[in-house]
Amino acid sequence: MSKYNELLDHDILDTRVDSLDFPHPDQIRLTYERARLVCQESGITVEDVVKLRPNFWEFYRHAICVRDTAMGTTLSIHWNLCIGTIGSYVHRRPDLAPLLDKLLRFELCGEFLLTEIGRGLDARNLETTATLQSDGSFDLHTPRTSAAKAMPPTSPWAGVGRVGVVFARLIVNEADHGVKPFIVYLNDENELLPGITSQLLPRRCGSKVLDHAITTFTHVRLSPESLLGSPAEARNQRADFFRQIHRVPVGTLSLSMTNIPALQQSALIAGTYSSRRHVTADSGTKGIPIIQFPTQYRPILDAIVQSWAYDAFAGEAIALFMNAELGMEVRHAVAVCFKTAVGTDTQITINELAERCGWQGLFAYNEIIELALALRGNAVAEGDYTVLCIRLVSEVLLGRYQLPEAMMKTCPLARHEIGIWQEAREMIESLGDKNHRSEEVNAHLLPRCRDMVKATGHRMAYEAAATSGKLKPEALQLFESTCMKTDLSWYCQFERLSRNEFLANDAKAAKEALPLLREFLCQSRPSRATVAPIVDEESWDEFIESLPVFTHTKAVALMSSPSYRL
Repeated sequence: MSKYNELLDHDILDTRVDSLDFPHPDQIRLTYERARLVCQESGITVEDVVKLRPNFWEFYRHAICVRDTAMGTTLSIHWNLCIGTIGSYVHRRPDLAPLLDKLLRFELCGEFLLTEIGRGLDARNLETTATLQSDGSFDLHTPRTSAAKAMPPTSPWAGVGRVGVVFARLIVNEADHGVKPFIVYLNDENELLPGITSQLLPRRCGSKVLDHAITTFTHVRLSPESLLGSPAEARNQRADFFRQIHRVPVGTLSLSMTNIPALQQSALIAGTYSSRRHVTADSGTKGIPIIQFPTQYRPILDAIVQSWAYDAFAGEAIALFMNAELGMEVRHAVAVCFKTAVGTDTQITINELAERCGWQGLFAYNEIIELALALRGNAVAEGDYTVLCIRLVSEVLLGRYQLPEAMMKTCPLARHEIGIWQEAREMIESLGDKNHRSEEVNAHLLPRCRDMVKATGHRMAYEAAATSGKLKPEALQLFESTCMKTDLSWYCQFERLSRNEFLANDAKAAKEALPLLREFLCQSRPSRATVAPIVDEESWDEFIESLPVFTHTKAVALMSSPSYRL
């Protein structure tokens, strides 16, 4: 037995306490102060949110949403999920208008409590109950630990009152009337309201601080007006549930759009840093900017081109999502295709950018790695890629709906999309099993689903970029090449393309697009877009001066720069 085995049981090596890193109340309050400022200055109205007008979408595609990702998350919940849900009832419930006015002014912060500890993407089976009382009121209760609401921020540290849209199972005369949304006041500016308990979770790894919590209700009395919609049992509870949570698919699309400014922000930081960071040449006489090396400029260039292509796709996805003739299933599928393609590509690219900044890329103050972790958290909290893709692929293969067809059927990405979807159909047929949920089909199909949806997203992004006229041919060619690289084996097998031939074409595409990188860096303004200190010497010197200083006689914490003071 190794001598180290016994050490694993030593008290000092019990590392569970290491993860109990809770945010400070002042940090939490600052997040909500920022959210209040942006909310009040945005000019967003209830109609903007409910009718999904351009003013609603603009926030998610602007750099301000990733300046403080915790603030961005707060406003996404506040506007889309809370105001969007309540606002959809105001034409039938004019009594809701005063509440919506307070939410628009951020006099109250809106929350959305759907997911439970024991119920994630199967939230339709949630356990929280709201029991109708004889006087018309409701008794909101968490019957067991697994029914506690998970993740939504509910601590009293925000410095602002909160109201939440809480989903609970309506019980009428002991009969289950299905899941319904209720308006629940959670806390005032100082404390939680009676019967509500909020257990603060440790801070999420690497991201800006937010008071994520586990929330329980102990026989909280709700007024009759708290119920949104009818108390009657729906004929089709599944359809009724998805109608109740109609703002969740909006979040699938809108929250995924924050990847676009994050890519541009990260490219700007890495590109500016790489331009001023020099290494000594072999002769030792002249320094070379590291951005001249292909291993350095390529991920930066990829990030820029991806952000442009996905911004064009965002516009097209919004148009499709707003097209009621397509049906909600197809509209949601478009959002999932967008989320899967932009989200997975962003994680690969943005992590590479952090790595290309060396040790500097490991620290949150230079933003890139923090953005990567925040975006990953957003994607998981809003709905796991893989499960969403499995559902989409299953429904398409079962013929319940069709995805929008390719407009440019001869382009490589369209051929790839058609090819891998056909591969899946042939695989199922070869198994001779008509049950799409059988263990055999699951074993072969489920691991393919995300790549299938991503292929559709890549094709749709390319078409949107090509038809928008916003991308130069060099950028479009490079985007196509980066997409092909994600499934190179398919192109080698079915497009009769050798690896060397592809890699030569890819290098040529990057070289031809390289002037676009210089153009991007010249046109961008680091002083406004980013607060990362590595972008220029002055900011770096100021940052160094703000760091605590230790000498052989004393330790002095210098916080002289307002830029780095909480």
